[in-house]
Amino acid sequence: MAEFDVEGMFRSLDTDRANVVWKWKLLEELRQAGLRADDPRVQRAVTWTLDAGAPFEPGQPEWLDRDQFAAVVREPVIARALQGDLAVSPAEFAELSRGVEQIYADLRDERSGEVAQYIPTLRDADPERFGIAICTADGQVFQVGDATTAFSVQSTSKPFSYAMALEQQGAPEVHRWIGQEQSGGTFNDPRLSLDANGKPQNPMINAGAMATLALVEPDADVSERFAKVEQTWTRMMGEAPGFDHRTFLAERDTGHGNRGLANLMAAKEMLNVDPRDRDAPQKTAEFYFAVCSLEVDATRLAAAGATLANGGVSPYTGERVFSAETAGRVLSVMGHSGMYNDSGKFADAVGLPAKSGVSGNVMMVVPDQRLAVVTFSPRLDEAGNSVRGVEVCQRLVNDFGLHPFKSLGAERGVEMSDAARRAFDGVSRPGTGSTGRYQAPAPGAKTATRAGELQL
Repeated sequence: MAEFDVEGMFRSLDTDRANVVWKWKLLEELRQAGLRADDPRVQRAVTWTLDAGAPFEPGQPEWLDRDQFAAVVREPVIARALQGDLAVSPAEFAELSRGVEQIYADLRDERSGEVAQYIPTLRDADPERFGIAICTADGQVFQVGDATTAFSVQSTSKPFSYAMALEQQGAPEVHRWIGQEQSGGTFNDPRLSLDANGKPQNPMINAGAMATLALVEPDADVSERFAKVEQTWTRMMGEAPGFDHRTFLAERDTGHGNRGLANLMAAKEMLNVDPRDRDAPQKTAEFYFAVCSLEVDATRLAAAGATLANGGVSPYTGERVFSAETAGRVLSVMGHSGMYNDSGKFADAVGLPAKSGVSGNVMMVVPDQRLAVVTFSPRLDEAGNSVRGVEVCQRLVNDFGLHPFKSLGAERGVEMSDAARRAFDGVSRPGTGSTGRYQAPAPGAKTATRAGELQL
């Protein structure tokens, strides 16, 4: 990053030549770069600086003099935002935000699918809820709709539980207990979840998630183990998750199949528990129910996804939560097994790592662009994935040329249109039909350039 010209930036924001920068003007500039006014880094820098100065009269607009402005821009993310040096440039972030807003508008009338029926809290969810949130590696956020509506994370906890186990035990030990292949069945299929030796097929199915959590702080009391999980989520998101007590109690009362899987693994000595503790499999299942009952929203979950997109570094704190190797392993498994029994179809259509939960959330990570997209919409398809969530992922990939494989070599022999040149350095946004759903281009139509050329 080039040396920051504090005086030059101060003058550019002092538009009325009053030798001050109005607080609202600075926050608007940061907003256009993707940083929200309630971003903890922005709040900390601006609030602390103003609090240290002379108080303002009630109702008086707040402003920063030169010295105060210089203090505020010592916060690195603010300096980089004002220079346009964040993960996504302001112009591109605005273009991406407009695209997401259009996708949201197009899909609001999509009402296919049904909410999950197997526990009351999911069955009673408002099926009309729909929100989308984006978070980049630098904490740039765009949200629309019900992006701050809380939901239980459910199976989208699995990638992060896997990451915790990898960090604590290392990959060889983790994969002594859990496989790395697709199961070929649903997430809770007792026939296909385990191989002949009782080993779960991968960490993204229920059996694999329970085996994974059995490796997280295995020697500690369950309360300490759960506290470790909560702390990891807090480090990723910049704030603590909630906890959905009703969902936990409902899952505990109805989770007989999961307890059965835990017992099967324990019987084959493929669950890392004390064999002398006959209640250990049930305790493992209940630990899993508790982790699935962590409460987040689309915006906070997008920050967790951005941690993976950023190689394990939290977007808000800059703290390394996971190693880059761990983040890569997690994204790889999400890529082939993250979307239940439609994972192969999703990989073909979207080509990016994603994970879904039956509360209606879908988290998709775009590693090349260092960002994550999360949707929340409770109506599910037959595989258990959010109908709108899957459609959002497909639309984003198609509209912005983000599929990592399908546009390989597209720039060779294809002349870009003027519209393509104007949008995202040559990545055009295909039109939508009268229904608002994405329509694939006709055979022979011009295609988008490579996703890797996107300067997001």
